[in-house]
Amino acid sequence: MNAAAKFSLHCSRCDWRGPDEDRARCPVCDAIVLVTYTDPAIPVDPSLPGLWRYAAHLPLNDLRHLVSLGEGNTPLVASAHLAPALGLGSLYFKLEGANPTGSYKDRIAAVGMARMLELGKRAWVATSSGNAGASMAAYGVRAGLEGHLFTLEKASRAKIAQIMAYGPHLRAVERLGYDPAVEVTTWANIAQVCRANHWQMLVTAHAFSPHAMEGVKTLAYELAEQLAGQPCDVVYIPVGGGGLAVSVWRGLVEWHAAGKLASLPRVVAVQPGGCDAIYQAWLRGDRHVTPIPTCASAISGLQLTAPADGDLVLDMVAASQGWITSVPDEATYAAQAKLAGREGLFVEPASAITLAAVEADLAAGRLSPGAHVACILTGSGFKDAAALQRMVEHVPLPMVRPDDILALAAGA
Repeated sequence: MNAAAKFSLHCSRCDWRGPDEDRARCPVCDAIVLVTYTDPAIPVDPSLPGLWRYAAHLPLNDLRHLVSLGEGNTPLVASAHLAPALGLGSLYFKLEGANPTGSYKDRIAAVGMARMLELGKRAWVATSSGNAGASMAAYGVRAGLEGHLFTLEKASRAKIAQIMAYGPHLRAVERLGYDPAVEVTTWANIAQVCRANHWQMLVTAHAFSPHAMEGVKTLAYELAEQLAGQPCDVVYIPVGGGGLAVSVWRGLVEWHAAGKLASLPRVVAVQPGGCDAIYQAWLRGDRHVTPIPTCASAISGLQLTAPADGDLVLDMVAASQGWITSVPDEATYAAQAKLAGREGLFVEPASAITLAAVEADLAAGRLSPGAHVACILTGSGFKDAAALQRMVEHVPLPMVRPDDILALAAGA
């Protein structure tokens, strides 16, 4: 079975274009390369599993190498209570925690592992604070591929436990996520190991894995399909390294080019205060992101001092006429509690940061009252046990006797 998609590569900065090959950087200017498709049409094949129903616009030549655990097709839920309270025209939540391992990273893993099989690679290597590691480990098992994961020194133990269950080779790197020099050196060393062993680097950024990152744009395809012509003015997206936001924007642009989306929404990239190198560059009006000395945020999944796709995020924000918002951790934790208590949505803090940004932007006048908004909720609340404990540790648990239950009959 052969996929109908025909794809090639182009540079994100200069005019270089070339045939598809195993590369992530431009041979002319060393900028990030991106995948492009000959035919703008995006036929949907519902007979294929998971996100592969969009195989015509995914970088796989032979669908015999397809890898899937049923990822994608995650719910889009309309706000029941927060939208009217905030004065918004509508507020939608895209629930990526419904993916097989509990986060949107499954979309990247599905495409990345299929690409590896097609290229004949023997093992994958990645860095992750938790979610990407769980995805790569699970899909690596599915594909029958060996895996090596390097994680943050202070990664969430709940996330690490999930990764351990799948059995990859797992190591923590001292100062990773808190020191830009360590981040850059770690990525460079992984790339060297992969070249030497014919392994595949699957760090979830276009700067390292442009083909695998194509899986994320299917989130945007789904969002547009699920809205079914309903208005959407602004999409809020959490940003750590930046790959998610860039991929969602690329997906929206492709869906629009295919004639399936009447108009493009603006995109807002959201970073945590204290770990917001992209936001700082945007404030200065820079075209390039400068790494920050250290990370002062505790929001797991968004802790990167040298965001690999930061420059692409700046390009995306400009192209979408959007903006970047930085949110303090306390506001993010408060938003996590609101999503659970007001909407019944249990998400990790890295997801809830989008709601915190909506509230901040309404207060600052950047977001208009009555606007139609969608928030990408990237992962399940079960991903971060420490954040869950923090959210409920002040809630009392009264002790009663069995007969005390009858007091409810009297309305007590």
